[in-house]
Amino acid sequence: MKKLEDIPKKNIFEVPEGYFEKLPGIIQARVVKPEPVRIWVTSLKYALPVLAIMAFGIFWFSGNSEKSFDEQLAGIQTEQLIAYLNDADLQIDDLSETVGWNEFDLMELENKVYATFEITDDDLDLLLDEFNEPENF
Repeated sequence: MKKLEDIPKKNIFEVPEGYFEKLPGIIQARVVKPEPVRIWVTSLKYALPVLAIMAFGIFWFSGNSEKSFDEQLAGIQTEQLIAYLNDADLQIDDLSETVGWNEFDLMELENKVYATFEITDDDLDLLLDEFNEPENF
């Protein structure tokens, strides 16, 4: 039987040069977790182009709103407007609830309505006489 002292002492394991000097850096590189990417950065990357497209669309399509209401209304044919109003089933109460009237708007509307009347004093006298006559039954 062989004794332990009889076995030759030979180093069978070799360590590469500079291994122990580099070892702390290698371990730290494996242990350090990479910083997580913030969610707002990722979402901002996708949100900015969408916002830019929306802003461009609003700018592009709002260019037609410079026409006044009267100009827009003049562009609609009378037959189309009559057909719409006949089909719309629009009640006066519905209209008065949706439109915010102020004193200036009402005065302007009154002036526009009365400006379209072309009635003379003689016509007015005839109308008054008609209403003042008693009806025959």
